[in-house]
Amino acid sequence: MLHIHFGAGRLGLGLVVPAFQSPTTESVILNRAVSGANATGNTALGAERRNALLRDNPERTYHLRILDGAEAPTQRVRYAGFHTYADKGLGRLTRQIAGASAAQHRGVVVTASVLKRENYGPVIEALCTLARLREAGEPIGPIFLVACENTVSAQEVLAELRPADGLTPAGAAVLRRQVTPVAALVDRMCVDLEEDASGAHPTVRVRTEPYASLKLALGPDTEILRDLCAGSGIDFGRHLDVEKQIKGWLLNGTHWLIALRAFQASGGDHAMKLNAFMAASPGERRHAIAVMDEMREGVALLLRRDPAYAAFVRDVDVDAYLVGAATAILQRFFATEDPITRILARFQAPPAGDPGPIEAFSSRFADRINGPLAAYEAEKGVLPPAASRSLLSLLHLVQSGTFIDARAQ
Repeated sequence: MLHIHFGAGRLGLGLVVPAFQSPTTESVILNRAVSGANATGNTALGAERRNALLRDNPERTYHLRILDGAEAPTQRVRYAGFHTYADKGLGRLTRQIAGASAAQHRGVVVTASVLKRENYGPVIEALCTLARLREAGEPIGPIFLVACENTVSAQEVLAELRPADGLTPAGAAVLRRQVTPVAALVDRMCVDLEEDASGAHPTVRVRTEPYASLKLALGPDTEILRDLCAGSGIDFGRHLDVEKQIKGWLLNGTHWLIALRAFQASGGDHAMKLNAFMAASPGERRHAIAVMDEMREGVALLLRRDPAYAAFVRDVDVDAYLVGAATAILQRFFATEDPITRILARFQAPPAGDPGPIEAFSSRFADRINGPLAAYEAEKGVLPPAASRSLLSLLHLVQSGTFIDARAQ
């Protein structure tokens, strides 16, 4: 199949493109010619140099450096092409990519590691071009859209087409007829991008943890993806909406609770690696374990009480699932060399008179922790003590003006 991916950042290069690798897949990577500010923090390798390395590498490969201990093994990732684009003009480039592909007749999967719905205009333009080509009888197989950031879903993108997407009513109708949105769950800590000059030709290297998971939702419209993705690293599931919510609570929410406590305890050390800090401080390691236990208990209570999760509770052993997930997540936290500046990249100092950044961080944080912590309190009659200490650390950090960005240093 033809795989077109939008976004050459850490997640796209570190998880999405590698996950789709198979003997029958052609992966083409697209990225904006001029990248905007990175909401998840800057990388060691600048965007302009990264683009040049991917564009000019004659072997069409980049590397993953797996942070698996002292040896840090390297994996090669193949891609068929790399292109940059402006906000408009994706139609011609998409036709070129489809015309040059030897695999588009089997199917086309368009993936995007794009954080915000308002930035999906180029993705929509590419999809619309593919949809028109297929509707006109060109040899293009079924077309799928997979949104690979947990902040937006493919269903939302296609259900909420906007005037800024530049579609006519007829174009929107073609898009919806020909493109199937696929829910996804992505999970990998991709720490940094750097230049790798160890081979005959310099290329990009992604520093990433060993664990990697990209799961697609199975349903009547997506069953064919099992065949298209055969031999790849893609998994499938039927409860992705629930698993995605659990990940938001158990991984993302717990990670921020642990990281805020460590950041405050370290005196606001911007050079800290969270795993190294916990390894050097038995008390912080015990705190991390306690936070995870409290969040896991709260999530279990939520799943059993809310009818929205009844099918998941019926089909899955909830306690075994959560214990296994919590244990694996903690092991990842303890093992991965993850800088505090990446984990808390959104914890930005507010400009004078503008509480917007703090409000945005607090809202996102609340979405990840409020449900489990409230369920824990309702069941036990007390606030979860370890998580409460982390929230107190957040208050101390804000009061002292200690934030993650350079303005606070």
